[in-house]
Amino acid sequence: MSETNVTESAEDLQTPETEVKSDETLQIECPPQTSEIEQPEMQETSEPDVNARELSQNVEIEQVEPKDAEAQNIQSEFEKLIQQADEGDAAAQLKVGRRYLKGVDVERDIDKALHYFILAAEQDNGEAQYETAMMYIKGDIPQDYNKAAEWLLKAVDHNHLMAHYNLGILYQKGRGVERNEEEAVRHYKLASKKGHSLAMNNLGQMYMNGRGIAPNPTKAVELYQRSADKGCPGACSNLGWAYLTGTGIDRNEEKAVEWFTKGAEKGFADCKHALAILVGNDEEAKKEAVAYFSNASKKWGNDYQYRMAWMYQNGVGVRQNDYTATKIYRIAADRGHANSMYALGMMALDELGVAQKDSRVVEWMNKAAAQDLPEAQYRLGWMYQNRKGVDRDLKKAAEWYMKAAEQGYPKAENAIARAYMSGWGVPQSDEEAIRWYRKSADKGDAEAQYRIGTMYLKGKSVERDLKKAAEWYMKAAEQGHEKAIAAIEGAEELLKETEKTQSE
Repeated sequence: MSETNVTESAEDLQTPETEVKSDETLQIECPPQTSEIEQPEMQETSEPDVNARELSQNVEIEQVEPKDAEAQNIQSEFEKLIQQADEGDAAAQLKVGRRYLKGVDVERDIDKALHYFILAAEQDNGEAQYETAMMYIKGDIPQDYNKAAEWLLKAVDHNHLMAHYNLGILYQKGRGVERNEEEAVRHYKLASKKGHSLAMNNLGQMYMNGRGIAPNPTKAVELYQRSADKGCPGACSNLGWAYLTGTGIDRNEEKAVEWFTKGAEKGFADCKHALAILVGNDEEAKKEAVAYFSNASKKWGNDYQYRMAWMYQNGVGVRQNDYTATKIYRIAADRGHANSMYALGMMALDELGVAQKDSRVVEWMNKAAAQDLPEAQYRLGWMYQNRKGVDRDLKKAAEWYMKAAEQGYPKAENAIARAYMSGWGVPQSDEEAIRWYRKSADKGDAEAQYRIGTMYLKGKSVERDLKKAAEWYMKAAEQGHEKAIAAIEGAEELLKETEKTQSE
């Protein structure tokens, strides 16, 4: 997402194998907004450039001698480093390669840089293996992804952070290696665990799109948040869109604007255009922004198609048009985009009354749920519980709730807890109910927090504890939960009475 040293892009990896067919709503060309294959700063620091120091006009000849001596010392030091490298010292070979690559204390020479990198790499030096791979990727020499992948595979044996990240990109694109999105996810995970912000963002995209791993928008948003907190502008954009569309997190336009603003401050075009649509007053800028997202939807596929369809569905930046929204959602859904399948199901569901059936809803929800999208699994459970689009079936409702809950979806955890508490669709179990309520509450689900507070207040499934009841009610109330707000006063009064009794 942020600019880097080469032309390869990580987010561009999301581009579908075939382009979306031209559509009257999809026009205008625009450049991709991407995270690129990344080269870290050289660890070898360069000595001061003695030639950059300017001499005063009044400097005498004798004052030049220390400078000449300094230059001679630097030259002598580099000659010793060359000698060590030529004698087979891998660490020296790596340093010499980096100096030739950057032109430090010597004229820049790409061929010599590669020569010394390979000498060190062949001695199983992980840093040199990575440097060699990056030279083949960046195009300083004829680009060769096969050789780049070969050296990156060796570097990851040393658990090289940047090698994991860039190898993930090659696996996702199928360059130098056979395309394997599961392997891409594995390497992104390894880099993410070590704090690599771009890897977190790319991994989030894999979760959001269900590429190489089951789709999980909630997990995607968690990764976007971590990446954005580290300053990745692309993650700011992805997080902003998640908040704006309510994908993987509750819809919150204020939060969306906040994250778009942070990305725009870093110069990120995606965020600038989103802000132009949401809060801008310049009509021309709004038209340009809509054109940007329309073309991105056409050119780069699923994520942008989903966002553009949402704009038409909700009349954001464009005239509200359910037909066009459905048309664009369908393009992405036919390509296997689970969130678009879910959106189509929700659009059909919104048209239903209680007890009506609609094959469109069941079709799209089942397709999304079959890809393990927890939102769709939860919604199917809700449909079977509430007789929306299907016949009521509490056992099936509980089964779908459980599938989503096992993926950590808070609403489903809350729902399966209620099922265990009441004994519908599953055997009644207070212990299982409190266990699932806690999982949901710990993720910040206000309804679960309220229900745990009530359990402590009434002493149901847990020992009665008015202090804990008040604490849980407060957590829910802070999120605006109306029942929790009303319950706090009662819990506090009981708590005061209890304390008074104990003191007497």
